[in-house]
Amino acid sequence: MILERIKRKFHNLRHPVAGEIWMLHRVVEQRSADPQQSVLEVTPGWLEEKILNYQKKGYSFVPIDHLPERGHWVCVTFDDGYRDNYTHAYPLLKALGIPFTIYATTGFIDNHMPMWWYPGQALGIKADELKQMDADPLCTVGVHTVSHPHLDTLPHEQQYQEISASMLSLEHLLNHPVRHLSLPHGAYDDNTVSICRELGIHSVVTSWGGPVRRRESYFPYPRINITQP
Repeated sequence: MILERIKRKFHNLRHPVAGEIWMLHRVVEQRSADPQQSVLEVTPGWLEEKILNYQKKGYSFVPIDHLPERGHWVCVTFDDGYRDNYTHAYPLLKALGIPFTIYATTGFIDNHMPMWWYPGQALGIKADELKQMDADPLCTVGVHTVSHPHLDTLPHEQQYQEISASMLSLEHLLNHPVRHLSLPHGAYDDNTVSICRELGIHSVVTSWGGPVRRRESYFPYPRINITQP
């Protein structure tokens, strides 16, 4: 264990932190009493304070298309495609001039599929709301599959269908290429890697891993799960 810690220390010295990719889900006025749901939720005031604190420390906020090799930066991302990303997160981020990415699970758009972790609630973003955000240069829309599965449990053909069908659906809706992917549950295998290369995916993010470090090659990029105490 001591040897591993020494190796990690030297690795970190050779690969200093470049920036952070934040993983968020929902922005709500009042968080749920259910801890399994509230862990996905932050309030607008809390998120604004966190952003302003990072800006005071000298961090810049950057889009997923332009992750710098150097400097202190943050890339803000949201998973799943909740309607409150439009009603609560978007106005806040637009007012602050913060670029952000929405990774949309296409089955959740217009509530065609239920979000099973919020039983009985229709929380999916509407198609026209996603289009409106996408028209803003601050917003990048990315792929989050059709039905939010653990990709590493699926054979190649089903993985391909989940990723490609989601991509095509978003491209049809938005009328432009969509080339960024967030892995549901952070799960992937060798099939996922080859599919992403075949489809021309520009970047892939997972749901764990800490900060992005300089001089490291990533598939996928790590993220930091942002939770409100």
